[in-house]
Amino acid sequence: MFKVVRTFDFPGALGIEKEIFGDQIEIKEIPSYTEDDLIKNCKDADAVICEYEPFTKRVIDALPNLKLIAFGTIGFNYADIDYAKSKNIAVSHVSKYCIKEVADYTMAMILMLNRRISSFHHQVKKEKVWKFDTFPNTRRLEEQTIGLLGFGNIPRLVVERLKPFGSKVIAYDPFIDKREVKERYHVDLVSFDEVLAESDILSIHLPVNNDTYQIINDQSIAKMKDHVIFINSARGQLIDESAIVRAIDSGKMQYYAADVLTEENPDLHTHAFMEYENIILTPHIAFYSQEAIREASIESATNVKNFFEGNYKKAQIVNGVYV
Repeated sequence: MFKVVRTFDFPGALGIEKEIFGDQIEIKEIPSYTEDDLIKNCKDADAVICEYEPFTKRVIDALPNLKLIAFGTIGFNYADIDYAKSKNIAVSHVSKYCIKEVADYTMAMILMLNRRISSFHHQVKKEKVWKFDTFPNTRRLEEQTIGLLGFGNIPRLVVERLKPFGSKVIAYDPFIDKREVKERYHVDLVSFDEVLAESDILSIHLPVNNDTYQIINDQSIAKMKDHVIFINSARGQLIDESAIVRAIDSGKMQYYAADVLTEENPDLHTHAFMEYENIILTPHIAFYSQEAIREASIESATNVKNFFEGNYKKAQIVNGVYV
């Protein structure tokens, strides 16, 4: 019998996993947040289902039975996937759960920030000012260009949600066929620099890897329009947070809305973003709904089941290990 450890607590997941695995795979839920925890609790595991736990070289070397690191998230940057590949350990992720929720979150932020709702709320409730023209540069959404950095499942749904508003949408994604995107979504795929330069509102949907780590920095921000609105519901590591502070201070960036920070468990007493009214923060909740929680458990468990049954193409493996 294969042994699997889920290294984080997830409501309702254990019952779903046991139903999917049946009597072929044993599943245990053992929250393990540090390298030492992982080494101790996963020493006999053939596979793990993880979230943000650090599957580093040290951890991988200490788990001799490990064959699969199965992320219960879309992102998989908390594992050293290249080192796992060198050890013939597969890494999988989920790609379908919560995409509607994150697209809804992105659309909600676009609407809220374009209409300055959070700022007007602050003006009324905190400053006790009832005034309509605080932001004279407010513009109709259909007259603006929305830029999407990445054009996977989530931004494609964002495009669908944007259709009734009539905005021009452009996107950057070097791995997607331009003709298909234009014909199916009526979106122009352009260069990274062009998206930065032409967009009034930007939303990032890239994975974190060596090429995208802190891709939003002083240099890339300098290429953006003045008073740009920027939304990040992807990963905090895509952003140089100190560069965001400088952009907000200078007025280059009008709003920064983030569901994620560089640290998954940030110190909210000391984080620089806490001082800024026009940096909008939510605690990594864009994914969350009752439906998404269930779908995540089903999808990650199904990946594990497919892997151990040899259905590697259905296991959503991201590092090219299939045996």
